[in-house]
Amino acid sequence: MPQVAILLDSSHESTRGRLRGIMNYVRLYGPWGLHVITGGMEEQRLPTLKHWKATGIIARVTSERIARAVVAADLPTVLFDPLEPLLRPRHPLSHCCQCSCDNKTVGRLAAEHFLEQNFEHYAVVPHNKNTNWSFVRFNSFIERLAQAEKTVTFYKVPQEHAADWGLELRRMIHWLRRLPKPAAIFAPHDLRGRQVLDACQIAGIRVPHQVAVLGVDNDEQVCEMATPTLSSIAVDWEAGGFAAAEMLDGLMRGTLRERREFCYPAKGVVQRASTELIRFGDPIVLQAKEFIRINSGFSVRVSDVVKHLKRSKRTIELRFKNALGYSVLEEIQKVRMESVRKLVADTAMPFGQIASLCGLESVGHLGEIFKAEFGVTMSDYRERFGAPG
Repeated sequence: MPQVAILLDSSHESTRGRLRGIMNYVRLYGPWGLHVITGGMEEQRLPTLKHWKATGIIARVTSERIARAVVAADLPTVLFDPLEPLLRPRHPLSHCCQCSCDNKTVGRLAAEHFLEQNFEHYAVVPHNKNTNWSFVRFNSFIERLAQAEKTVTFYKVPQEHAADWGLELRRMIHWLRRLPKPAAIFAPHDLRGRQVLDACQIAGIRVPHQVAVLGVDNDEQVCEMATPTLSSIAVDWEAGGFAAAEMLDGLMRGTLRERREFCYPAKGVVQRASTELIRFGDPIVLQAKEFIRINSGFSVRVSDVVKHLKRSKRTIELRFKNALGYSVLEEIQKVRMESVRKLVADTAMPFGQIASLCGLESVGHLGEIFKAEFGVTMSDYRERFGAPG
């Protein structure tokens, strides 16, 4: 049985997706013995090879320590998204097979998403470390915008604060306040995108009305917990994991003898609130929608909106009707049902508990509303679209 060491940071969705792809291959063509350490890259170690007869390695090499260990192992190896130093011809790992993200497409998709919304101002917030993959994403983003005769503003990462977000935050707030608006900001990954959203919130900059933010990875834990929720470009990480395992299998069997590369694709933009631009300018309606969204639509009532805005109910209702064509209550119900849909699909919460969150005594009443809205029962929707496990 092949014994394979997997050196991947399992704390991020991008890596968990790669791991799922590897496991999909092993289920089909294994079995393999897998050595996997749960945790960040600092915790990744190769096993003692004398006692653990390893036959191959799949790794994302992010440090000289890991690079030296992989070179010393002298085993068939596949690399994920190698950093620029590893690609230099003289580096001993440059001959390894590799799987890399289609970063050019990522940048192009980001630009086209913002161009569809007809922004005038565009900006990028780079990764706080100099990485070749983020440069490729940004260059592609800039090239596509240049075709549309648009220019891009760069946020300059302060190197003295690159590893300390608390120190960098003040600088980013200052930059955001000076940025021409409305602006579309592209971040190289979701964690960086959430930092931009946090800075906007502290700076009093409204998202997406003044600044729209787009990340990469579609890490649902990061995106859904951000305020507002973060739009992101989904990448087919599982395809990358499957291809890496397939290449390593060929190397270990001796059927693959030359260096090979696989480019796993970007799947498209998953739009959430951070880029959901509203095409009207009534500040009262914008504030009302933001208040309803932040309160998730569950406990909020029309009277709460009226109290928050300190305007008469009649004034708010008239403005809603003129701007959107429907009432404040309909907006609350719309947001509420979207929250219900996410709870049905993404959690195992009992339907009765969801009904209570909505302020409904009867789960049957919620079921009727859900079916009218989405065309299926809550049970059928959870079975069809719910997260596995």
